[in-house]
Amino acid sequence: MAERQTSQEHPFAASGAPPVLNAHHRTMLAVFAGLTIMFLSAAALTFWVDTSARLSEDRELRKRPSPLREIPEFIDLTIVETGIAAITTEDLRPFNWQLSNFSHETINLTRQGEPVPYTIADDGQTMFFLAEAITSTVLAPTVYQLSLGEGLAMAERDAAAAGRGSHKATFRQVWEENSTFIAETGSSDPWYGRLLLAPQTTHFTLSEIRPSGGRGRLNIAVWSSTAGPGNPDHHLQVVLNGRQLADWVWDGIQHTQISVELPTGLLQTDGHNILSLTSPGDTSASGEAIYVDRIELLYEGTLQAGQGQFWFSSNASSLVIDEAAADLLVFDVTDRRQPVALTNLSLVDNGVLFTGSGVNSRYFALNPDEAIRPSFSNSFIAKQALRQTDRGADYIVIYPDDTAFVDALQPLLAYRAEQGLRVTAVPVSQIYAEFGYGQTDASAIRKFLTYAQTHWRFPAPRYVLLAGDASYDIHNNLEGKNLNLVPSQLVQLQDGFASSDTWYALPDEGLPRLAIGRFPAQTPEQLQVMVAKTLAYEQHGRSDWIERSLFVSEAEPQFDQMNLELANLLQASGYETSTLQMGEDEMMRYALMGTLAKGVGVINYAGDGYVSQWGNGQTFAGDDAGMLADNGHTPIFTTFTCNNGAFSEPQRDSLAEDLLWVENGGIVAAVAPSSRIALPSLTSLGQYFYIALLDEEVNTLGEALLQTQAAALGDATLNEAVLVVNLLGDPALQLQRP
Repeated sequence: MAERQTSQEHPFAASGAPPVLNAHHRTMLAVFAGLTIMFLSAAALTFWVDTSARLSEDRELRKRPSPLREIPEFIDLTIVETGIAAITTEDLRPFNWQLSNFSHETINLTRQGEPVPYTIADDGQTMFFLAEAITSTVLAPTVYQLSLGEGLAMAERDAAAAGRGSHKATFRQVWEENSTFIAETGSSDPWYGRLLLAPQTTHFTLSEIRPSGGRGRLNIAVWSSTAGPGNPDHHLQVVLNGRQLADWVWDGIQHTQISVELPTGLLQTDGHNILSLTSPGDTSASGEAIYVDRIELLYEGTLQAGQGQFWFSSNASSLVIDEAAADLLVFDVTDRRQPVALTNLSLVDNGVLFTGSGVNSRYFALNPDEAIRPSFSNSFIAKQALRQTDRGADYIVIYPDDTAFVDALQPLLAYRAEQGLRVTAVPVSQIYAEFGYGQTDASAIRKFLTYAQTHWRFPAPRYVLLAGDASYDIHNNLEGKNLNLVPSQLVQLQDGFASSDTWYALPDEGLPRLAIGRFPAQTPEQLQVMVAKTLAYEQHGRSDWIERSLFVSEAEPQFDQMNLELANLLQASGYETSTLQMGEDEMMRYALMGTLAKGVGVINYAGDGYVSQWGNGQTFAGDDAGMLADNGHTPIFTTFTCNNGAFSEPQRDSLAEDLLWVENGGIVAAVAPSSRIALPSLTSLGQYFYIALLDEEVNTLGEALLQTQAAALGDATLNEAVLVVNLLGDPALQLQRP
């Protein structure tokens, strides 16, 4: 009996023979097995449903997909300096790329969709490639992309050498501060460095150079921002290590440069080299001002490893790099499109010897740990691609990669859908991924909108809302408070640079077909305010204040005349019009605030002004916007004579933005320039706009601006004005008229 009990408690006895199960035991085991299968199935279903829900619910909003559930098709590598870059297999593990080693059969490296050659270290764990940074200050940083697939192997050359080699080569060093943005520059680069106000001397330490005492050449580029009646306006003395090299004079406001030769022995080999630029202030110009743009030094130096990656040029048939170890890497980059990895370098004494590539050959040399390290990010993973011809929309919203932004947009999206518009909201990172090869550039947005216009289902999109603020400081040189969330295009005009959203809508030929507007929000809270005011403007019905208009002008005949003509247009269409002329009288300020508090449907300002104020700021400025809160009056604000619509400033906010962010007050939309431009063209554009605004066949604010652009583009003198005048507000805003 005891043995039987033991056998029941321990089904597999020491003999190893399984027990015989009776019918009761078999039934119980079957029940337990069934329950187990049921629970496991339920758990699997729960996991599948949870996973499906998570993948379909706002999946495109995440900045970085979950490494446990999603494997990106591309990994983006952002590059901000030129040189030899390195990637390791360990770098890719956070993206769930479990690679034991690199292989040209399995890893593809591209830039803008074109294959980029790379070489693999002997251990297979590191790949090296020539990374070229974008040098333009108005373009986003370079992005390379990794994907699974066959890659392009970098060419190799056997550089084995014997005998003696040259220790000398030509080096290049560039100093560029990019601390000041000058929109009015005539250069292709609007970013400059230090300002010299005459009389003044500024000193530059020429650091990170390795001269051998040989010859050199110094190139200096500057921007002179003042001009006077005399000639010359500017005088600059160039001194290196106490020796004057140039006495430089020129005239006018311009970008200019000088090149001076450096004699043998002037550059100090101890590394202590001081360049001094002196503006003595001895010209006839008053307030002489010079911005330093760029300093470039070409010089003879000694080839020596261990001080960081370096570029050099040489004609020598063989070269020696001192203090180099056996693992030194040397690349021939004479042809940047086809770099060559040099192999079989020879160890000699305390350096590495190799054969040169010929006349004017260029190289990069580095220890493996001195390679550039790119920043890594997931390329966007979309649940529905934008490049699909079966997609369609009337109303496209482009928003930053933040779920709070799209949450703030939901009431507006639902309302536009109820009005019968086909609505779609697209995160900007998806546009970068599909149309920019990962590069965060405005051109990707334009390519996307062109594709949607020409390939999506008929009818083509009509409205585009950019639901986020922009900054022209795309490289964050100034570390300003305003981020570049949804970029604008920085266009170069005859008199300088300006931010243009209108650029997105202008095709290469023909008339614009898209109405573009922007909610310039830095935060979801600001976006929520603008959405609420847009809905209130349309949903609350016609109010008495909608029928009133206000025209404010500076006390100058040209501004008074412009406002008079526009006021007459509105008055003929049933508006009650009133005018105010700014002056030194403080009562003018109270009259303006009182009129705005009472409520108007349209307000126009004609006069000089700045980003955040009218005139000298005594009458109205951005700080006054808060006094207009909670009055329920939200007019359309226009100005065509000053840059109150400069929404892309990195360190300050425009007047239009301050008014848009006021809760239940301020303005509902603004049509205003983003920069200064010739006054006659802007006043003409203002007349075109008001004619369109009053056209009974025009139903939305975006349509009014489209009609304005179509009329203006027939006049060549207005082409630049069309680019700088942007809509800050919803382009589908339904106009409320008397």
